[in-house]
Amino acid sequence: MAIEAVTVAHNRYAPEGSEAINLYSVEGASGLTLGQLIISVCLRAAAAYEAQSVNKMNTMTKSAELLETATEWVQKILDGTVSWSRAKSYLINTLGLTEAELPDDIRTYDNRLKAATAATTKLNSLMQVQQQDMVAMQSYVSRRDVSFSSASNIVRALGRSSANMAMNF
Repeated sequence: MAIEAVTVAHNRYAPEGSEAINLYSVEGASGLTLGQLIISVCLRAAAAYEAQSVNKMNTMTKSAELLETATEWVQKILDGTVSWSRAKSYLINTLGLTEAELPDDIRTYDNRLKAATAATTKLNSLMQVQQQDMVAMQSYVSRRDVSFSSASNIVRALGRSSANMAMNF
């Protein structure tokens, strides 16, 4: 019965690929009731989801900073107020554009527009990734909340059960 409970709890509450439950491999579950076991799994899962959401938030923060800086570079390119060698280096090394995507110089407005368009296309794809990261982070936060809620519901149910048993004695 206890191993079945671990399997059910793991499938329901543990993040995929995580070590949210490793109680039986280290014999940490011996003596735990089913309720305690599920609470432990829920709290481990919540902690794993919290860590994943924090990591995703950190990634999103770096991406937002990159987008902001890149937008400033694009504006400087369009205005013609930046050295093309510095701007080109930034676009290639930071945004990952290739030489073939960029003009030889930005002396003309058409060349500045070509460089800005190439950078903007790259920024748009980075923004799409940013949006996907936001959805993933919201999912982690939601799963964390479900795990905490499940743990607190079990604690509440165990408390009611204990109170009912005490009243029967």
